[in-house]
Amino acid sequence: MKYSEVFVSGIKSILSHKLRSFLTLAGIMIGVAAVTTMFSSVEAMKNLIEETISSLGYDNVIVLYSKYPDTSNDKLKKYNTVKRFQQINYSDYEALKGNLDNIQYIYPTIDDQRNTIINGKKSQIRLKGVHNTFFVEKNYFIADGRDFNIIESQNGENVCVLGQTLSSKLFPKGNAIGQYISIGDIRIKIIGVVDYKSNESSFAQGNEWERRLALESCYVPTRFAAKYLRPTMNIDVIWIKANEAELVGDVYNSAVQILRSRHNMADDVGMKDISSVMLEVRQQVDEFLKNWNIILLAISSISLFTGGIGLFSILLISITERMKEIGIRKSIGAKNRDIFSYFLFESIILALIGGIVGSGLALLLIGALSSALKVDVSFPIMGITVGLSFAIIVGLVSGFYPAYKASKIDPIKAIFYTE
Repeated sequence: MKYSEVFVSGIKSILSHKLRSFLTLAGIMIGVAAVTTMFSSVEAMKNLIEETISSLGYDNVIVLYSKYPDTSNDKLKKYNTVKRFQQINYSDYEALKGNLDNIQYIYPTIDDQRNTIINGKKSQIRLKGVHNTFFVEKNYFIADGRDFNIIESQNGENVCVLGQTLSSKLFPKGNAIGQYISIGDIRIKIIGVVDYKSNESSFAQGNEWERRLALESCYVPTRFAAKYLRPTMNIDVIWIKANEAELVGDVYNSAVQILRSRHNMADDVGMKDISSVMLEVRQQVDEFLKNWNIILLAISSISLFTGGIGLFSILLISITERMKEIGIRKSIGAKNRDIFSYFLFESIILALIGGIVGSGLALLLIGALSSALKVDVSFPIMGITVGLSFAIIVGLVSGFYPAYKASKIDPIKAIFYTE
């Protein structure tokens, strides 16, 4: 038995009954297209969520903040460490910056709200003490003017950078650069305007609420905010990013030890391991999408099952139509296993043709979906592999019984068979 002969026979069988063959293979084509499209869509959604989470900038990040000691602990009652409680201040940040290893960055932030006078009008403004690293990590860029220079950051100069929304609100005609705003009796010079690096081709953006507040804020050097907005140079939080996820615990332990040595060993430092939260979110998303993928594959496989029933029926009909052919083949030496293999391979080839056409349809659908939703969908190699595998299995299962039945036909009866 030559496989090329089987393939040619399968093609002739399709072409001899075009409409019937099309309707038979339509179920397989639709099923493979559905399986491939669903599989690829879920994978694209997973990549999109992963990209969105990463764009938040919280990977390998921990946050240190002041925490009032827990008085329920017997040791704290005995040694009375509550009285030694003190908030984290700017000098603590400088000590951490000079002594911590294995970190990509470290910067403190302060959040506050104060009244200001703009063009003779009283307004409340959201102040945020930051370093330039904040703008880079949060994906903001200087739309006009500049950010803080080294001297302004180190000395806490009276300068600020406005969010784009706040700048447009306070200075609708533009010209914000070089203007002044007043916070109490302090005049602050505007040196820049910050905006967000949005990606128009992205289907989903990051934290919309956080970004909206950021563009409505006024940014000042953290040292300036500590001097004028907080007593004893206190700061709200310290953001630290470790070089790798495995180093987060070591970096946190080192930071806590440094701060405790500066705070007379008082347990007054709290920590939020944002990286572990992000990891948990990723795991939950992966588990959800994995289950969703199984559900979608099960639903789309119904079309393949329907196509398999159609292929099964057509092969049974084909046996009757090709009865004389079977008889002649057997009379010239074809054995039962040859007839069995002949029909079985023909079934698999027919299903594979439907799978290839269905894969082509899936590529067109994925391209249209990617263009409509502006989402980059990678070439669905795994989806096509799954779809074609399903098609081969359908061809194998659907063709087994008809092939077996054809192999058991008596050659004499087959030669003299009349409808």
